[in-house]
Amino acid sequence: MKKLLSSITLLIVLPLCANAQRNEFDASINIGNATIISQGAFEQFFTDNQFIPKSASPSFFLTLKHYFPNHLGLGITAGLFFDKGDYVAWDHDNSHNIGPYTRTSFIVSPELEVPYYIQHGLKLYMVVGLGARFSNANISDLSTAYAPYTHPEPSVIIPALQYTPIGVRFGSGIGGFAELGWGYKGIINAGFFMKF
Repeated sequence: MKKLLSSITLLIVLPLCANAQRNEFDASINIGNATIISQGAFEQFFTDNQFIPKSASPSFFLTLKHYFPNHLGLGITAGLFFDKGDYVAWDHDNSHNIGPYTRTSFIVSPELEVPYYIQHGLKLYMVVGLGARFSNANISDLSTAYAPYTHPEPSVIIPALQYTPIGVRFGSGIGGFAELGWGYKGIINAGFFMKF
């Protein structure tokens, strides 16, 4: 996984450095909602046991993006969110509830932005991203005959996906944006950007 992330980073950074003198960059900060809903369905394919979320914090992301002369954007994003709920373990085709959990997830992903429409400080676009999600959970085990105890779940690394079919940016040097999609940034996310 480290080699994959290093390769992806090099594939992004090298072209950006080669074109840095004639193109533009931007940095954005955004907040999203319902991240755990969109990630929960994806997560079930990669883990044996199941986290059933009851609540989650908004997701917070920082994105650095490079725009080529054709307005295609390529960048990298990093962010995190927290969630809590019930942890269910599977044992010989039967499931049983172990107890509540709290979890921290950190996501890093390259992203590709493709514009639909650009005119007078308004841009419509789509975004796709595929990266990795690193999660650490603390589980309170209520299934023992003795007093309940809390133990850390081993760290988990699973793929993280973002598909945003509709995004809207407004402003030229500094502005805002809103996106509607599915994945690690949530169903709806919005934020501010600054070009440099």
